[in-house]
Amino acid sequence: MSKTLYLIDGFAQIFRAYYAIRNGMQSPVTGEPTHAVFGFTGMLLKLFNELKPDYVVVAVDAPGKTFRDEMYSEYKATRDETPADLTAQIPRVFELVEGFGVPVIGKEGLEADDVIATITEKVLNDPNCHDVRIRIVSRDKDLEQLIGERVTLYDIHKDEEIDEATLWEKRGVKPHQVIDLLALVGDTADNVPGVPGIGPKTAAKLVQEYGGIDGLLENIDEIKGKRRENLEAAKETLPLARTLVTLKRDGDVPFDLESAKTGRIDVQKLLSLFQQ
Repeated sequence: MSKTLYLIDGFAQIFRAYYAIRNGMQSPVTGEPTHAVFGFTGMLLKLFNELKPDYVVVAVDAPGKTFRDEMYSEYKATRDETPADLTAQIPRVFELVEGFGVPVIGKEGLEADDVIATITEKVLNDPNCHDVRIRIVSRDKDLEQLIGERVTLYDIHKDEEIDEATLWEKRGVKPHQVIDLLALVGDTADNVPGVPGIGPKTAAKLVQEYGGIDGLLENIDEIKGKRRENLEAAKETLPLARTLVTLKRDGDVPFDLESAKTGRIDVQKLLSLFQQ
């Protein structure tokens, strides 16, 4: 019987919880903002009560610069500053996760997506984990490159799952083509340069037709008009974009599946937190 490891994209879920409750919430005991903690709690309760996970990990971005910042100083440079009342709740979310007995894993120089990719690769390559399925709790399109026979993306709030078939239906590409799709389109949120005038549908069509960026550039004579001009102009930045959107699967992230095993909930710790 297969077991399931849930890899939670930590800060993505914290942000989602924060913005889901529009007018905020406040503790009557401490006066601190609590809506991100409250929303994240609801997500964890649903996970444990309804989905009965065998293993759970919360992956997070470590403080400081990542290898992508070193490579491209403008990476994520256009992002707004995190709201102060959200930042204040992050230690409380970590306290909550600890009460559920779930490890929080981050690694200096890596993003949470890289931590997820590395853990995924470790599990898939470990013969002792041959019966472990992986559900990545996130809607992040960058993580779609990890989808495979035993790996899916899962939106826990909408109960929507993306597997290989759904990815093809939704994006028109296979998992190994996601990287080239993302590089062609670019990402305004992360400030990753793409090719002007090429959106997701056009990118998917080009990737299907030419197999990827390399095949596209080798046959650029077949492309006409402004699209060809834009592709020619982006020749220098496409390799950078592709590197920026490629998740690191061999990061120095120590991971032991047994440490992620569920069943270590600290009820007293959680009760104290909830009462506050």
